[in-house]
Amino acid sequence: MKKIALLILILTFCKNVKAQDLLKSDSSRYLNLRYIDFYRQNHPLSYIAPLGELGAKNKYVFTSRLSTSFMILGTKGSRLAIALVPDFTIRMLDIKSKPVYTPDFRIGAAIYYRLNRDENNYKYATLGFMHHSNGQDTIQRQVVGTLNYKDWDFSTNYIYGRYNWGRIELDSNVIRSSINHQLEFKSNGLFDSDDVIKGDYGFTRIGYSFSYRTYSYFYDLLTKDDKDNNKRHPSREDDQKGWLNKERFRWNLETSYAINKYNNYNLFAVKRRLNIEATAYYSPFWMRQTAFMLAAGYYGEDPYNIYFKDKYAWVRLGVAVGFLKYTAKAKTNSYESQGLN
Repeated sequence: MKKIALLILILTFCKNVKAQDLLKSDSSRYLNLRYIDFYRQNHPLSYIAPLGELGAKNKYVFTSRLSTSFMILGTKGSRLAIALVPDFTIRMLDIKSKPVYTPDFRIGAAIYYRLNRDENNYKYATLGFMHHSNGQDTIQRQVVGTLNYKDWDFSTNYIYGRYNWGRIELDSNVIRSSINHQLEFKSNGLFDSDDVIKGDYGFTRIGYSFSYRTYSYFYDLLTKDDKDNNKRHPSREDDQKGWLNKERFRWNLETSYAINKYNNYNLFAVKRRLNIEATAYYSPFWMRQTAFMLAAGYYGEDPYNIYFKDKYAWVRLGVAVGFLKYTAKAKTNSYESQGLN
């Protein structure tokens, strides 16, 4: 009987030690879970944009992108995480019957690896694979003049490597702002592709992304009028019910440049090789993980499958949704926060 009681005591002690270790912000177990938030929050947002890309050669009813990451491995015991990544875009043409013709399908997987032990100055690397196609299987034909957007086949595969790093600015345990960077190398060179894109497509691209985000700290709409504002200093007496640390504003800059050989363009053909866009997101307190979106950019190579020959400046307005930071205060005296996404 004494041995059983001693065993129970030892197991209880070990459980409490593990629980305390998980709450420590510098423990590996805590950081492995915390970094999953970074992987998800740095994932591209989904959106719907009435009228689509204003400035494109076609007129659209809307453009919509649905992108997410399914974390199939993300445990406190490993700094490695794995996700399945579907990324679908459609453009509904503003013509008779409102067709989509060639939706843009990308699906693949990503492996994330935490590189350091500092959640306020995070660093991680990503290795991923994507299949990119438009869902068509029309027999290939010689390209003469303008491409057939209606039913020509487009498909390719690519791998990518990314290095992400950023800095989080805190007021006590409340996040006020963050600066986030990403370097990317993407290449289709290891895989076969349709003849229609060979010699005239950006198979290898280098890219850089920057994202500045601000966060608010306020009382939940469901429990109190939103009379408290961003200037309120967090109090240790705040409990889990009501007080929220929420992303309010995000400004993104994304750019990429094709560095592989083109049949008819040299390495300095910026108008053909460069893609660049800037996007502003604003999320009022009542929109939770949804935000208003305003974007502008230039496509030297339209990323929408068979439309790759199109180059134009554009503007996009709409509503976006994704893994915006949205956390509530925890009840414990350890003053931690918990994710709600």
